[in-house]
Amino acid sequence: MSTMIEFNGITRSFGEGEGKVDVLKDISLEVKAGELICITGPSGSGKSTMLSIAGALLSPSSGEMAINGRSLTKLSEKERSHVRLTQIGFIFQSAHLIPFLKVEDQLLYVAKLAKMDKAEAKKRARSLLDGLGLSHRLKQYPIQLSGGEKQRVAIARAWMNDPAFILADEPTASLDAKRAEEIVQTLSSEVKEKGKAAIMITHDQRMFDHCDRVIHLEDGRIRETS
Repeated sequence: MSTMIEFNGITRSFGEGEGKVDVLKDISLEVKAGELICITGPSGSGKSTMLSIAGALLSPSSGEMAINGRSLTKLSEKERSHVRLTQIGFIFQSAHLIPFLKVEDQLLYVAKLAKMDKAEAKKRARSLLDGLGLSHRLKQYPIQLSGGEKQRVAIARAWMNDPAFILADEPTASLDAKRAEEIVQTLSSEVKEKGKAAIMITHDQRMFDHCDRVIHLEDGRIRETS
């Protein structure tokens, strides 16, 4: 399997002088095509910072972050933005839906930004929403949805541009056990069948069985891999 995401000696610090805090310390990790890895660890261990660097949202203080062999640390902000739009799908703990857009339009907005064909975009949006049990919610606004439904819309939106990389931060936090299991199974299938790579942060040990590896992060370092 080819390497798709690579952390090479990544360190990330915040603050200066006596107030300087090293959140990540010499992180090296490879995620290969077809692989779903889970990152777990106590609050403050650096999990979300690690995911933000993987998603080109944050630059490391030192070390190199690369996707498909291309260093993100050397790109301009415009180039990083293009990478985020065309290659990365983000799923956050909170859905972050746009309040004034209906469910279907949440996905079509991504398609518009990515300059997808309108007819194909509509077909893909409906297919994704149907696959997540939301075909009856196409014309609803976020305020009309339950917490679990909002999160499923957010997941469909993350897959809209057919990203090579999926980064998920506690994606099942607002879902019941049955729906959480379905979502992670769907994520795992997407990764395996289409040769994508995914990193998921979760505290839910029931989800570990669906991951190829579990990375334990503590005090900014990788302490254990299983």
